[in-house]
This record gives sequence, structure tokens and C-alpha cells, in this order.
Amino acid sequence: MSIENTIKNMSLDERAGQLVMSSFTGRTSIPEETVELIKAGAAGSILYFSGCNVVDALQLRGLTEKVQKASLESKAGLPQFIAIDQEGGQLAPITKGVCIGPGNMALAAIRENGADYAYKVGNITGKELKAIGIDVCFAPVVDLCFEEGLPVKDNRYFGSDPVKAGVLAAAFTKGLQDAGVMACAKHFPGQRNVDIDSHFELDTVPYTYEQLMNCQWIPFKASIDAGVSMMMTLHASFPELDKTGTPATLSPTILNEYLRGKLGFNGLIVTDDIQMKPIKDKYGIDGALIKAVDAGVNQIIVSGGVWDANKIIADAVRRGELSEDKLNLACARVLEFKEKYVSKTVPTEETAKSLLVTEENKKAIQDAADASITVIKNQGGLLPLTKEKILETTKGTKIKPRVALLRPTYARLMMSDNTNFYLHTFKEVFEEVYGTEIDFCEYTFGLDPSDVEILAASDWAFMADYTILCTYNSYQHPQQQKLLDACYAFTGKDKMVAAILRSPHDLTVIPENVESVMLSYGVAKCSVKALANVIAGNAKPQGALPVGIGNLPRGTGKADF
Repeated sequence: MSIENTIKNMSLDERAGQLVMSSFTGRTSIPEETVELIKAGAAGSILYFSGCNVVDALQLRGLTEKVQKASLESKAGLPQFIAIDQEGGQLAPITKGVCIGPGNMALAAIRENGADYAYKVGNITGKELKAIGIDVCFAPVVDLCFEEGLPVKDNRYFGSDPVKAGVLAAAFTKGLQDAGVMACAKHFPGQRNVDIDSHFELDTVPYTYEQLMNCQWIPFKASIDAGVSMMMTLHASFPELDKTGTPATLSPTILNEYLRGKLGFNGLIVTDDIQMKPIKDKYGIDGALIKAVDAGVNQIIVSGGVWDANKIIADAVRRGELSEDKLNLACARVLEFKEKYVSKTVPTEETAKSLLVTEENKKAIQDAADASITVIKNQGGLLPLTKEKILETTKGTKIKPRVALLRPTYARLMMSDNTNFYLHTFKEVFEEVYGTEIDFCEYTFGLDPSDVEILAASDWAFMADYTILCTYNSYQHPQQQKLLDACYAFTGKDKMVAAILRSPHDLTVIPENVESVMLSYGVAKCSVKALANVIAGNAKPQGALPVGIGNLPRGTGKADF
């Protein structure tokens, strides 16, 4: 049956339902009200969240099978888009049973062949998602971290070079979509690197059309030219584009004149969650839903708890407040992409097992992470800290040499972050790289370590033959700097390696007397192992700063020890 005939046979409420992306809380079963919602055709897509739905990859495959079964039992018999934010690095809701990439900033740090690595990471992510029935990945983030001099809070950016970011975004997009999973570039028209979280506050972005075209929109256009299927909107106003100050998510001018017109995007426009505070508070759910469709949006994320979103849209058409033609056009676009990307059958568990975490994929992900590690300083030649060098410290005795691994917890610092769900330890990863002839002692402290924690960490530094001292946005948490100083009093420059695990802005607060400094851009297991590989000398440092930090320009980094 053609898309046109399918739409003719659907009720107004069902057509509106194809525009709604809902969510629910459940890991092994779907709540009855969600089953009813899906069977009624009131929601055409489901978005999974880490805390709400995810245990591991195979569990999620089983849940997806149940979602699609309910959807195929609806009157229209249409499958769901199943979506997830599996970006890698800082945000990867599925943390078990899949290969997790090192994240955008790590990919941007790769000095050579970054696009090849980005393609492979995107392709592996896509193949594994497709193996468990997920057909939409809300990635890549293509916002630029271009405000040089401002702190870089997180690592979801492809750096500050718009051209390089565009190349990497296009490669990641192609990788995902070649695997049969829709990519989604986000967050149009471009989120700034400022202390404003669109989950809670509306940013007013002052840039002109010319400024955007010459900088922020370069990676968006590269994604479009690469055939990206989806574009996610940003809850921020751009008064130079739309003088009414309407947030981009709800602005017909921004979405039609600029995204569709100037940039030539023909895919699906999807909102960020309209339950976010700046949208919900000003427009209400009803108003936001109607305005979004009127603006030209095709998919509206309405997180769980709103069961009548489709009826709100349909009723607006019945009242003449919303054009039925607009609704039909949006619905037709959704059905077009479902026809292209969504299968009505979910791969079996046996098939999924054969495709998940293969040795080939693990190696490709690890190679990318290894290539991202950036060494900024190695003045005293401490690196590489090889196994042989460490064993030399207790040679001729029966005592194992001791290496202290001192690190903050994998904290969640913002809404778009699930690093707190990572369970791997530094000890297990370093033992995997070095073996068990060395006594790796891991001590974990809070983001703002107490005096007691500082004392404990410095005790370990005193007792260890070498210390790997890690920071995690320490520029925001000065107690970490106090801890580093306390440990350095015992290690000196010859026995301490400082490893920056998250924001490269920590480079501005690492004391000058620390002579061995490196960055991993994240704490996914592949990044921690890459850190260990480079420290051990099993891999050479190949990374370079993808953003300028302090007096260090973009591109800083040692190409060898």
C-alpha cells in the first residue's frame, strides 16, 4: 500500500500519533497504559532512557520485541521508531553488552585519519543498535565548542574547528546510516558552550545568519550533505533569525526558511523533549505540541506521562487552529523514513549475540580510543611508564611494586550524561594492560574531596612507587587541586602522571611543576584502557587538543613521547 493510501485510511488521531515520540518506565515489560497508547496509534515512536529502560543490550532487544508487537497490533499495523541517545563517551545509555565509543571530543582529538575512525565508530554503533531492533540513534552532536577561552564542561563536542567537526559529523552519520540506523544531528541551530542547560533555561543566542553560516552551521550542513535522516531542534531563541524570539523548536521561520530553505534539509525534524522547563513553562504541553507541528516539526518528543498528545494535535486540526495539510505532510515524512529504516521484525537473541561486541569491533573501538589520547607534557621523560620500568623499583625482592590509581568518581555532571552508570574500575583495566605482577591500588574520592579523602589519597601517594593522579573537571572543583598538591608533596615530578579524564579545561589548573600531563576526554572503558595503553607504552600518543585551552592553541599535543 502507498503512503498516500495509508494516510487516507488513518484517522486524524492516528495520523497525529505518528508525530508523537513517547517514553515509559519498564525494563522487562511495558506498562499497560503504554501498551494501550501504542495499540491505539497514539504514539508512533518510543525513546529509551538509561534509568527507565536499560539493563543491557539483550534485555533491551527483548523489550523492543514487545514494543513492536504491540505496535503491529494497532489498526494501522505500523511499526515504531525505537530511538536512543547512544552517542558514546559521556552519553551511552546502553553500558553493557555493546561496544561504546570514546565520544566526540576524543574522536576530534585524533591527529590523523579522524574521519575513518569516526565512520567506524558510527558504523559499529549502528550495527549493534540494529542487532537489538533500535533504528534511530540521536547522534551525532554537531554543536561547536567554538567559544575559545570559555571552560569546556563536557566532551560531547567535535571540538572548535567547524570544518573538522563537519568532516567528523559526516563520517559518523554515514557510519550509522550504512548500518541501517537513522542518524540525528543535534541541536539545530547550534547550542553554545555556555553555562545554560536547555533542560532548565532558555538561551538567547545573538548570532546573525552570516555568523551561523560561516561557523556553527558548517557541521550541520556537512551532516545534511552526508544524508543525515534527522535533525533535532534546540530550545533556544535566535532573535537575529526570528525577531519574535520564539524558540527554534517552535519557530516556522527558523525551521522552514533556514533549515529547510537555506540549508536544504529534507529529512525529519525532531524536537528535543518538549517537557523541558523553558518550553513547558511558557507554552504548556498543549501549546508546544500545536506550535511544533505548525512550525513544521515531524517528530515531537513527549516524555512519559502525557497520554493525549496526539489528541491535542488532532483537536487543533478539528478546531481549524492547525492545518490538516501540515499534519498529513509531517505524517507522510515519518512513514517515508519508517519504510526505509524500520523492520517489522526484531532480530532474534541468537542473531543479536552473534553481532554484539565482536573481537573485530572491540579492536576498532579501542584503536580509535588509543589514537585520541593526548600527551601535553612529558618534560622529565617519565612516560612511557613501562611494565619493566615499574618492576625495576622492587627488583631483587619478593615485593610487588605498587602503583596508586587515584581518581574522582565517574560523576554525572549534567542531564545529558550517564557516566555514573559505568562500572569498570581503573584497577581492572590497568591489570588487563599490565598484568598482575604490579600491585595496582585504586582509591576513589568525590568530586570535592574532603580533608579526610585528601589525607587518604596522599597516604597512597606516599606508599606507592608511582602515582596516576586523575582529575575530573577540577577547574570547577578546587578541592581536587588541593588533593593533587598533597599527593605531589610525596611523589614529586618523577613519580606522578596527571591524567585529565573529562574537561580539557583542567589544563588551566594543573600546577606547572607536574611534568607528565595527558588527557583521555572521557571515562568509557575504551578511554580508560587507552590511557593505560599509552602510559604503558603499548600505544604511542597520537592526540592533539581539539580546542584551544588557556595559552595552548588547538592542535597542541605530542606526536610521540
